[in-house]
Amino acid sequence: MNDISAKPESALFLPALDDNYASIVMGSASRQLPAGLTMADLNYFAANSALFTYNAGLYSAIYGVKQMLSGVPTMVSTRDRTKTILVGDSGGYSVIGGNVKTPLVTFRQQVLDWQEAQCDVGILLDVPTRSLLVPESGYTRFQDCLDQTENNAKYAISRRQRADLILCNVMQGLDHKQADVWCKTMAPYQPELEGIALAGHTRLDLWAWTKRLLQMRDAKQLDRLRWIHVLGTARPGFGLMLTGLQKALRKHLHPDIRISFDSALAFRNVKAHHRVTLNWQMSDRDIVFGEYQFPNDRSALDRSKPFPFKSPIGDLCTYGDFNPGNLGSRTGWDTVGLTMLSNHEVYKEAMVLAEVNRLAEVEADTRLGKIPWHIGRAWEGFELIWGGATPGAHLSRYKKYLAHYGPVVDDEER
Repeated sequence: MNDISAKPESALFLPALDDNYASIVMGSASRQLPAGLTMADLNYFAANSALFTYNAGLYSAIYGVKQMLSGVPTMVSTRDRTKTILVGDSGGYSVIGGNVKTPLVTFRQQVLDWQEAQCDVGILLDVPTRSLLVPESGYTRFQDCLDQTENNAKYAISRRQRADLILCNVMQGLDHKQADVWCKTMAPYQPELEGIALAGHTRLDLWAWTKRLLQMRDAKQLDRLRWIHVLGTARPGFGLMLTGLQKALRKHLHPDIRISFDSALAFRNVKAHHRVTLNWQMSDRDIVFGEYQFPNDRSALDRSKPFPFKSPIGDLCTYGDFNPGNLGSRTGWDTVGLTMLSNHEVYKEAMVLAEVNRLAEVEADTRLGKIPWHIGRAWEGFELIWGGATPGAHLSRYKKYLAHYGPVVDDEER
């Protein structure tokens, strides 16, 4: 078995599964797969996959609730929960996008039921502040987003039943002023919750969120904290920052804390743009995924040749096994081929992230390596901030490193 699951000492990468992938791997292929493979081999949660095993993922309640109510088996619902980790997103983005027709008071109970039935970590149902930028959301005031999220938190805390489910408070905000107000309102509920999910436009500013977490620690609000999740970021460099933060929190706050982050690139990007990861590379003083985009032309490449990029599935295939020249598509791709390509991409992203984490460990004490300077300094800063007697002074000293990804961003992948 080729197990490529993330090491516990690294921040945990969560491929953000979509419903099509999660269900299609449970059935039969519409065409023959190469090398005797079956669709079940594309289920990387399964220990008996002929390709590889990766033990963690994120799944949205918008998919999970529907599939649970209909009884549809998926790689999520059938996974071995003793060997895999699933973070259940709340589906808040789907609510504001109009994709949830169920009344909110009903849907929030369905979300909690699904998280308690199928997840290890659940994110409370929030009203993302991005809804203020979505006219059809029905939300026009920041306070309304916050009030409804607070109401949902109270509801989940009072109705939860599974003691071993980690429930995550959600932090939102279009800017730091909103994030401060949001955190001040939601922080008092943290003593009754085990996790925090950083969302919204400020989520990548680890200086600002370290400052807020310190305030919560000093208010005795983090005694139960075991999980921090950062929603929607496909940045290897930022993932390394989270590894450094996890190291410091495990040493100085609680030894079992886990930090995770998710990306939908392997599913959304692959299916929409036929884009795959090659490696990691330096760009503008940061580590990013090096990418290749397949031509959007059915006849552009030779289908008889071996698939050009290495992975367990790629090594068994020709390009034509992935792209069979489907006459119903201008690009030649079909559902089976894109599912195979998503499997390839999950493997590549996980391997790249594992490699840069190993490199960061090796280069931790040198200025001569390839890991960007701001990452090494941030690791140093996290240790001093969480372990020192004067965290405020170290916050000021290391601000530019911790805030490297901090300009407000609006590319959240939820």
